Amino acid sequence: MGLSLEKSAKVALYIFLAAVVVFVLYQIKGALFPFVIGIVLTYLLHPVVGVVEKVLPGKTLYPKLSRGISIFIVYLLVTIFLVVAFLLIVPPLFSQSTELIGKLPVFVNEAINRVDAWNKGYSTSLPEPLRYEIGGVLAAVGWIIDNLGVIVLSYLQSFLSRTAVAVVHAFTLVIGLIAVPIFVFYLLKDREKIRESVIDVFPPDIQIHVVYVLKILNRVVGAYVRAQVTLAAVVGVLISVGLFLIGVDYAILLGAVAGVFEFIPLVGAWLGFIPAVVVVLSTSPDKFIWVLILYGGVQLIQGAFLVPRIQSFAIKIHPLLILVSILIGSEIGGLWGVILGPPVAASAKDLIIYFSNVKKNNVLSEVVSTQSPSISEDTTD
Repeated sequence: MGLSLEKSAKVALYIFLAAVVVFVLYQIKGALFPFVIGIVLTYLLHPVVGVVEKVLPGKTLYPKLSRGISIFIVYLLVTIFLVVAFLLIVPPLFSQSTELIGKLPVFVNEAINRVDAWNKGYSTSLPEPLRYEIGGVLAAVGWIIDNLGVIVLSYLQSFLSRTAVAVVHAFTLVIGLIAVPIFVFYLLKDREKIRESVIDVFPPDIQIHVVYVLKILNRVVGAYVRAQVTLAAVVGVLISVGLFLIGVDYAILLGAVAGVFEFIPLVGAWLGFIPAVVVVLSTSPDKFIWVLILYGGVQLIQGAFLVPRIQSFAIKIHPLLILVSILIGSEIGGLWGVILGPPVAASAKDLIIYFSNVKKNNVLSEVVSTQSPSISEDTTD
């Protein structure tokens, strides 16, 4: 009975400490932004560093230096890529953003008027069944523009127009961005030491559970980050190229917006479509059907080919739970809560399954026979 009370007290203490840590992190969430970026970059660069390290000549002669040299090579490649992207993509993206912000209210009004004109035109020139169907589609488009479109675009306008306010925090931001490469370097180089130091904080009798928890968190978060970045990049490129070929204004910006919204599961694709609807209805209404086909085709490719292959091991939870996690995350952490809600929910599900089957899976008996290999096993791959 005493042992049971002792274990219960330990569990209560760990829960309390975890709650304190979560509370403190929530209070300083603004300062954590560079570190979140660093963790994301670590998950993205870790496989690349591993590949470079495997093909690096002379790694057997200097095994202790091979990891650092591989990270340096990857940093060099990333720097070259960023410089090229900055020279080719950032200037038109910036100019398009500035121009769109200035014309945004006019575009929204013109798009609404265009939908109303179409609705009135089709109401007298088509058979009633077809008129009813088209009227429903146009009503839906009008509702999107009147409601979600105005909300999303006004939020985007507000976000992009806060440059003057952001200057006040520029020093902190610069310091944070300078710290990111250093932070990522040590995460990539000393991941084993960092993991072992985290495990050593806990009592020996629960270290095996810490190992499995780290494995679960690493698998879910790592797979989710890589999947979402890949999807965002592919969708952004496809939309930008497609809009450019169709001849729609602000093609690069609209593609970038579509890519960014891909980080929000389920609803991100629809949110990314709203700016394109507003722009094409106000500037090139004759191309609306082609834009609709483009976005529909990209979503078809994404749903049929990309998501099953890229996200198959990332988020293994029901879409309804993903939606609930997005809503709860938005209430708790705003935009970051929306992005982080699904992987947190997936991690929580896997952790519940693990702790519900500890005895069934004979995890405790593994400690006796394979305690050292289990704890030293790499949890970052």
